[in-house]
Amino acid sequence: MEKLPVNPNCELSGTKYCAMLNMHACAACTVRDSEDKAEIIKDLDLYETLLPEGGIARLFESRDCQFCKTPEKGKRRGYAILDMAHPEPRRVQKWLFGKRTARIGTMVPVQMSVCPKCRNRFLLMEYMPVLIPVVVGFVALIVLSMDSVRNPLVDLSMFAPFGAWIVATLAGILAGKLITDGLERAWSKEMETNVMRHPVIDEMTKKGWTPITAKSRTKLLFSKSRLAKGLGTGDGELPAE
Repeated sequence: MEKLPVNPNCELSGTKYCAMLNMHACAACTVRDSEDKAEIIKDLDLYETLLPEGGIARLFESRDCQFCKTPEKGKRRGYAILDMAHPEPRRVQKWLFGKRTARIGTMVPVQMSVCPKCRNRFLLMEYMPVLIPVVVGFVALIVLSMDSVRNPLVDLSMFAPFGAWIVATLAGILAGKLITDGLERAWSKEMETNVMRHPVIDEMTKKGWTPITAKSRTKLLFSKSRLAKGLGTGDGELPAE
């Protein structure tokens, strides 16, 4: 474990709370100027109770892919990052019409070891529903610009070519969804295609955590290197009090 910074003027220095914040240097610490360290300690103690049993460091410390279901799991070649938020601790913030309770009290990046195969499949599931309609729409535009196709349609109605392009694009949207759903079902035999069904993530949601990127199909970001600074990024070994 990396040696913690030593600061005799900070009551968090050398404690598990400093390790949890994982800022590596006092100059970079986000709470170094805070006068209420007791409140910070209280918030960090609460954060610990909100974590799943065993914490989340094991997800990125593992050399095995966290998504493979096969007996021989793929080896880590990067990280899948899922930003999770929790309403605790409750914070009151000012806004246009007075004050309100903030929707997010704590946010943490959940980093999970991922192999190249699972990463590529997640990316396909994310972009295929968009890519297929775009390709179909582009091809339909080229075809409908040909005189041999456009002229008979214009004879029927001046809006017919546009209507045909709309129909082709809608067909592409449907095809993209059906193909992606089919691939997801097929791949689900070998990998966890829905990150929300991962046992650790499932336990977090039961404790009140929700993903930030809720509108995304996979909800994941990918990186070859992991985030190594900030809450939730420290290793699983904390110093004893």
